[in-house]
Amino acid sequence: MKSHEAVEDHREQIIEQTLEKMNITRRQLSRQELEDEIIDYLSMKQPCSLATCGKDGMPRISVVDYINEELTIYIFSEGGDKFKNLEENNNVAIGIGTGTKAINTRGVNIWGTARVFTEDTLEFAHGMKIFKPILKDMEDALGVPVEIPRGMVKMIRVSPTKMVYHRTGKGIKYALWEAP
Repeated sequence: MKSHEAVEDHREQIIEQTLEKMNITRRQLSRQELEDEIIDYLSMKQPCSLATCGKDGMPRISVVDYINEELTIYIFSEGGDKFKNLEENNNVAIGIGTGTKAINTRGVNIWGTARVFTEDTLEFAHGMKIFKPILKDMEDALGVPVEIPRGMVKMIRVSPTKMVYHRTGKGIKYALWEAP
């Protein structure tokens, strides 16, 4: 345990020194301020990477579109090995990050549990309702209505258990959120 504490202390020291060199004051956010920051960031709808792992221990990562409802993430997908993995292990991780220079870095790492819903469930209908803006963007880009054949897609709902948020330019580094 001592080495973990030393690593954590060392990381904090590096963060403080780096922000000081960048002339940025480190901010410690309240739980509500942190949730507001994360929700604001999630609302930008950046592509995210969803990591799953089946019972064989082999990780799989998928770049997917998502929509958030507060801190809950909904992912609409037509299939793939991620669903096999989710049947075997519903623990997931999500990474979303933006910025091309250190001062502009903004991102969130999310750990949570996933549930998969098919179109015969109320949760699927709810997810589709909030997913409408993304489907509208697809229709606008294609110039035709998007029609999804019945039984082709599933909805993944990720309930976060832990998140780590960064927004370097605002002095927010390694801001930890954990589910109550």
